[in-house]
Amino acid sequence: MNIRLALCVLALLLCPVAVRAEAPLFAENTVMTLSVALDFKDLCRPRESEHCDFIPTVLVYGTESGEKRSMPVEIKARGGWRSLSRNCSAPLLWVRFAEHAVPGTPFEGQTLLPLTTHCGKGVSVESLTRAIPRSDFEQYLLREFLAYRVYSTLTDLSLRTRLVRISYPDPGRSGRSTLHYAFFTEHFDDAAARTGNQRPKRGDFEPSRLDAQTAARLALFQFMIGNTDWSIVRERNTMLLQSSEGKQLPVPFDLDMSGLVDAKYAGPAPGLPIDDVRERYFLGYCQPGIDWDALFAEFNSKRDAILELDDRLPGLSRSSRRWIHRYLESFFTVLGSAEQRRAQITTACLAWPPSPVDHTIPLDD
Repeated sequence: MNIRLALCVLALLLCPVAVRAEAPLFAENTVMTLSVALDFKDLCRPRESEHCDFIPTVLVYGTESGEKRSMPVEIKARGGWRSLSRNCSAPLLWVRFAEHAVPGTPFEGQTLLPLTTHCGKGVSVESLTRAIPRSDFEQYLLREFLAYRVYSTLTDLSLRTRLVRISYPDPGRSGRSTLHYAFFTEHFDDAAARTGNQRPKRGDFEPSRLDAQTAARLALFQFMIGNTDWSIVRERNTMLLQSSEGKQLPVPFDLDMSGLVDAKYAGPAPGLPIDDVRERYFLGYCQPGIDWDALFAEFNSKRDAILELDDRLPGLSRSSRRWIHRYLESFFTVLGSAEQRRAQITTACLAWPPSPVDHTIPLDD
């Protein structure tokens, strides 16, 4: 390596990554009104077909003045459990934007965004004895959106979200459309840039680099919402960021299997001694360097802000609001008891260093 190249590399290592300003789409909390011409039945499912590609369509959005503007986009189904047609009639989506079309719009700066949809009928879970009503799916989506907002209330090391009310006109049948809630989630690369971090390649997790306090915060949040469908080691529903100091910082996503959402299709991760998704089970590590008292104080300081989030979220049913309050209040009851904190959290943590085999691996693997 010559001297000039060595100096350039050294400068990159010593200088912090530039922090990017919040994107216009995620700087607002109002519900955005959208329309996307789409027939879900025509979508290629990536786990059911080898050659799925983006399909062109038009996105129409409403402005603050009440005008409607359109822009070209491309749509593709995302992977995962919700991409299977037997599980969801409306799979999770990728929305790709044309670079020339986004300047001056709420989507300025965006190229590719994940859109979490309402899933819809078609869930194939053996324990279900009846179809899940459409209204239930809407509530699941809103509760999952709220879970993201809870984590954003706790830390900037989270994914930003924007709730939308979206209609899907059927391109093949004039006048036929459906209306649902959905939400955009910040792209992983944008979250890294916004927080001044980088994204290591998937599979580059190193226990020695894991930031203890960030990992413990994530684990306590997952305990709060009753989610066991995640793993830092296997990067399951967990994105890793890396700071300029080389610390690895986990960020959660895909929260629909949590007790807070309480979807009828959800269940605990395999290999755990619990039978109900609403039962909390702590999956944090007994990692050296965790300041538990500071962490508990941090959560307690945000208690009121967290419990008020559902008041500002449209579309939630009365029963959803009751459930959210009851479930989150029970978490803060645990935090308020030294005995329960010790029994359920600080002495219930997982061995350190972590094993590559964990609770997210199916029992028949």
